[in-house]
Amino acid sequence: MEGKIPYARGAIYQSVRNGSPRPRTNSASDFLESPGKKYPRLCILFMALTLFCFISWLPYLTEKPKGPIAFVWPSNQSRNARQLVQPDKVTTILSPTRICNSNSSQINPYLLVIICSAVENFEARDAVRNSWAQDQNKNIRVVFLVGQLVNGTHQDQLVEESDNHGDLIQEEFMDSYANLTVKSIMLLKWFTQVCDNGIKSQTPQYVLKTDDDMYINLEKLYDIVKTNKKPNLLMGSLICNAIPIKDPYNKWYVPNYMFSERRYPNYLSGTAYLMHRNTISKLYKASLDTPIFHLEDIYITGVLSRKIQIKPIDNIGFSYVRRKLNSCLFRQTVTTHHVKHAEMRAIYNKLKSTKNVKCAPIRTRLLREYGPGKCKWPKATG
Repeated sequence: MEGKIPYARGAIYQSVRNGSPRPRTNSASDFLESPGKKYPRLCILFMALTLFCFISWLPYLTEKPKGPIAFVWPSNQSRNARQLVQPDKVTTILSPTRICNSNSSQINPYLLVIICSAVENFEARDAVRNSWAQDQNKNIRVVFLVGQLVNGTHQDQLVEESDNHGDLIQEEFMDSYANLTVKSIMLLKWFTQVCDNGIKSQTPQYVLKTDDDMYINLEKLYDIVKTNKKPNLLMGSLICNAIPIKDPYNKWYVPNYMFSERRYPNYLSGTAYLMHRNTISKLYKASLDTPIFHLEDIYITGVLSRKIQIKPIDNIGFSYVRRKLNSCLFRQTVTTHHVKHAEMRAIYNKLKSTKNVKCAPIRTRLLREYGPGKCKWPKATG
């Protein structure tokens, strides 16, 4: 072994003694060196890819279990309005006793409020009768529109209700959520057949279509119709640039076979919209040749109004959301949504008890917390 130097230690020893550079070895610090220093672009790309994957999966990590698939009319079901509303037949089962009644000597009102109500909503109708509907008079009348249930369920109760209050319209169709569009066309049909007799002095000039969970300021509504100068008025809470929902689990799902356009025509919320009698006649005629689909407000005030070239108008007094329960706010607006039965009477009593209290004018932007935004309208044709 004499004259031989051990390999590892000897190599280092000799290099130091001879003054030559020490050879590079694979130390622990080499293995711990950050890869980002060697490959910065690769590291950034990897981090970006990781972040993208995390963001993409985030909705699924918090996603709640989906409910049942939304019910829509199947593709093989007829959407022909002529078959569904039978325009050549009188389909009215119950009629109001003092409105548009040829056997009554009473003069028809200038403004007619028609509330679309489900057959079984007896409490909701009573809540309306005992609150804001008490402000009706010879110029303003309030009635309810219902359909039928299978096997005549609740029919005896409806007949009794009609006898007691004289404010029910019942038409011959199945009353269900899926048939809301049919109900609205029946409203147009009933008014056209029964009320619009061609004699202006005997026909209600305006109709408000609304729902039984809405609070209506009849005084403010009447101010609008008395000052209106538009012969084809269609007014409410305007919705613009809405995109059809294609998620079958969503309540407002619309398949392509029912509506294939990229955007809905501008339309009014179905919670409440005001129509001139000329508008009603035109909408009804247009419906008879336009395939129905189940979102009634889009169909009536969007699809049909576009077809007859009547532009729906936004009014800040109309709202499809619940307002704050403030008497001054209710006094300066026309409608509010999602009002409970017990609240109807409480709001009405509050407004009556504070009738002599002066309210400062509320700024327009505070009357409603949303707006239609920038609306685009198709160019007029013809």
